[in-house]
Amino acid sequence: MPEPGPPRAARSEMSHDSLRRSRRAFLRGAGVALTLPWLESLTGFTGAGTSAMAATKPGNGPPMRLASLFMPNGVNMPDWGATQRGGALELSKTLRPLQPHADKLFVPMGLTHKRAHNGDGHYAKTANFLSGETVVQTRGDDLTVGKSMDQIIASRVGDQTPLNSLVLATEATSYRVDTNVGFTTVYGGHISWSDPNTPVAKEIFPRAVFDGLFRIQPGAKGTKHAPQFGEDSSVLDAVANDAARVRNRVSAYDRRQLEAYYESIRQLERRIDRLEKQAAAEAWKPPYLNPDAFNRPPEGKPKDPAQHMRLMLDLTALAFRMNATRVSTFMFGNSVSGRNMSFLDGVNGGHHNISHHQGDAEKRAMYQKINQWHIEHLAYFLDQLNGVDEGGTTLLDNTMVLFGSGISDGNAHSPHNLPILAAGGGFKAKTGSYKGQPLCSLHLTLMQRMGLNIQRFGDAEKPL
Repeated sequence: MPEPGPPRAARSEMSHDSLRRSRRAFLRGAGVALTLPWLESLTGFTGAGTSAMAATKPGNGPPMRLASLFMPNGVNMPDWGATQRGGALELSKTLRPLQPHADKLFVPMGLTHKRAHNGDGHYAKTANFLSGETVVQTRGDDLTVGKSMDQIIASRVGDQTPLNSLVLATEATSYRVDTNVGFTTVYGGHISWSDPNTPVAKEIFPRAVFDGLFRIQPGAKGTKHAPQFGEDSSVLDAVANDAARVRNRVSAYDRRQLEAYYESIRQLERRIDRLEKQAAAEAWKPPYLNPDAFNRPPEGKPKDPAQHMRLMLDLTALAFRMNATRVSTFMFGNSVSGRNMSFLDGVNGGHHNISHHQGDAEKRAMYQKINQWHIEHLAYFLDQLNGVDEGGTTLLDNTMVLFGSGISDGNAHSPHNLPILAAGGGFKAKTGSYKGQPLCSLHLTLMQRMGLNIQRFGDAEKPL
C-alpha cells in the first residue's frame, strides 16, 4: 500500500533539513511515489545491515542488500567449480561468464542440505532452499517447510523500506500433485516462506513489478486503469515538480546520481513498452468485445525467456537502487519444470528431462549449456549492480548475491556438494572444501551480515 504523503503545502515547502532527516525520501506525484536512490545528501538510508561504507561515512552509508537467486534442476557437476590460484580464482567452464567479477566471488564446495537427505528428488530440496528445514510430504493440504531466510531478514529490516521484500520468478506456480512422488508441486514453485506453512506469493509479470515499485494505483489520473508510461510519457513526468525541488537541494555529485537513476528508469520503461506493444500486436483478440468493459487483466510476460529474465533482474537492481526494498528472491525456474530449452544453440528438449542425463555425453553437453545460460544471466545481474556508483562503492559492493540450486547432479537428485556461490557484498575471491557443512551455515553468515543478531539457523549452529 502507498504511504500517505505529507499535506500538499508541506510537500511544496520541502526543506533541505527535512530531506536529510527523512528515513524514506520520495518523489511524489499523481498516483505515484518514487523512492530516491542512495544520495550523499541524505541520511535516511542508514540502519540495520549497513555496508562497510558506513564505517568511512558514519550515518550516511548505503545499506546492505541481499538477493537470493535460485536455479532449478542442479548442474552438470564436472563443469562446476573454481580453483584458488593465490589471490585469484580460476573458474570452471560453466562459471566462466563470471570471470569479470571473480575478485568478488565466493565458491564453496561440499555444502549439503542435511534435512533433505531422505526427501524426494526435487520438491523436498527446493522449498527449503532458504530455510534448511524438512519439507513435510503432502498432497497440498498441510504445507510445512520453515520460515525462509529472506523473510526472517525482511521482518527485521523491512520497516525501513516501502516493500518488505521482492519475490520474483519466471514461471507461475503449478497447483497439482506429482503422483510419481506424492508431493504437491507447490513446493517446486516457492523458496520464500513467510511462515512454516505459507509461501510468499511471487510475481512473474514485469509490468506488475514496475507498477508495484512506483506504487502506481488503479484509478489514478481519473481512469479505471493504472497510468501508462512508456515511449511518449514517463513515471518521471508525474514527479517532475518534486524532482526539481530535490535537485536544487542536493550536491553536484548527487545531481549526477539522480540523472543516471532517472535515465535507467526511462530505459526500462521503454523496453517494457516495446515488449508490450509487440505482444499486443501478435495477440489474437476476440471480435466485438470492448476491453474497457472488463477488469484490467494481469500483464503478460515476454515470449523470449532471455528478455524476461533480464527484465526481472533489471527490476531487482532498480528496487535495490531506489531503496524500495533490501531483500529479494528470484526463481529462474520451477523445479521439475518442463520448460523447453531448444532456443539455445545445441540444446533440444526440456530442462528437467535433460537434467536426467543418465551419463549420456550428448545430454550432459546440453545440460551444461543450460547451466551456463543461467550463469550468463547471473553475470548480467552482477554487471548491472556493479555499474551503479554509491559514493565510492558500487551497488554490487553493497549487495550480497546468493546463487545456487537445491540439488547438485540432476540425474542423482543429490543434496550433497551443492552448486552454490556468493558474490558482491564484500566477498573476496575464495573457494575451498566445506564438505559436509550445512548450506544454512552460509545463510547464517548472510543473516549476520544483514545486521541480525542470530546464532543458529536451520541445521546450522555456527556461520560458515
